[in-house]
Amino acid sequence: MFIQQPIAIDIFAGAGGFGLGFKMAGYSVPLALEIDAWACDTLRYNHPKMLVLQHDIRDYCTEDSVKKVCIFKPDVIIGGPPCQGFSIAGPAHKDPQDPRNSLFLEFARWIDYLKPKAFIIENVKGILSRKNSDNLKVIDIIQSTFIELGYFVEVWLINALNYGVPQSRERVFIVGNTSGKKIGIPTISHSLKLYNDRGNRQLSLLETETLNPAINLWDAISDLPLLNAREGQEEQSYICDPQNRYQTWIRDNSDVLYNHVAMEHSARLVERFKHIKWGESSSDVPQEHKPRRRSSNGELSSHCYDQNNRRLNPYEPSHTITASFYANFLHPFQNRNLTAREGARLQSFPDQYRFLGKKTVVSQKLLHREKRFDEKFLCQYNQIGNAVPPLLARSIALHIKEKLNLCPKPVEIL
Repeated sequence: MFIQQPIAIDIFAGAGGFGLGFKMAGYSVPLALEIDAWACDTLRYNHPKMLVLQHDIRDYCTEDSVKKVCIFKPDVIIGGPPCQGFSIAGPAHKDPQDPRNSLFLEFARWIDYLKPKAFIIENVKGILSRKNSDNLKVIDIIQSTFIELGYFVEVWLINALNYGVPQSRERVFIVGNTSGKKIGIPTISHSLKLYNDRGNRQLSLLETETLNPAINLWDAISDLPLLNAREGQEEQSYICDPQNRYQTWIRDNSDVLYNHVAMEHSARLVERFKHIKWGESSSDVPQEHKPRRRSSNGELSSHCYDQNNRRLNPYEPSHTITASFYANFLHPFQNRNLTAREGARLQSFPDQYRFLGKKTVVSQKLLHREKRFDEKFLCQYNQIGNAVPPLLARSIALHIKEKLNLCPKPVEIL
């Protein structure tokens, strides 16, 4: 058996957005490692030929164990290892802010054992300012770790909307290569210059005629069936033709729409949503519609966050889609939160990419309080919000392929 493409493997794969982008760019992605059961179900459904390892990365702590499952030499290793909160060191090294005491170190082991030509780590912007207990910057520790392994390391701060994703999403990418040369960030394809529906509000000073205009929220979802709360099905048909290039691309001739199911909001919650305008949130509604304490006599809740249930402006790129976007954002015109499919559209997942597992789950705090430790799975919304947008990943993958000359070649699988 032979692989005729550059090879990437996806560590901490989640639902597979990072790896999907690499497949779009002409790579083979034969292996993914992910601990969450529902995310693995999603991976196996959408990538039936991929070897999906549902394991903790710490199950592969030796070179022999890694090479036993990775029976080929990857050109690129991609992933988003958490850089805090998972101590693997001894009692003398308990600083959770130190990446040397985290799953990041396990990712570095795979790099050391397999020695790819490049690696890419995705993380949140906050990693740039985080420090450990010795006041050392986390990003500097990470860079030093890979420099010691023989890699030239760059840190990219990238906004996904510059690469055709209908969402403002800044993320850090730590990129290492063995060429010893700086390769720089991928050339942007979409400009931040964007106007609202009246055409009179500029959101950025970037003015480059050669770039495509940024894709807004309504560009991404306007062809999807309009749903009220409690409506929709896991599988349904389209009700109209695609209305622009983005929608044509994201449908990719699919005749089935998955995961487009509205939340089961109460009548009181729907009434509250009616009073929220574009850019406003639950904190802006009239007093009589503000959230109440549970099991109280109508007392107002003291927890009303500005980011909860913010109504999105259809004529701007979406705010960042996070793992909790089911509670963060309202549809621009419907009185409900976004569906999983609408979030997937804003993350640039093709419509044929189906997310498995429950739509939502109870909060992690409640599960922990009730000691329901076996129920901590990533629901559809979590999987979508945690993902690297495939279109962004595709741009990165193409850039890496060009700069490192990763030409297609036959690779024998032993």
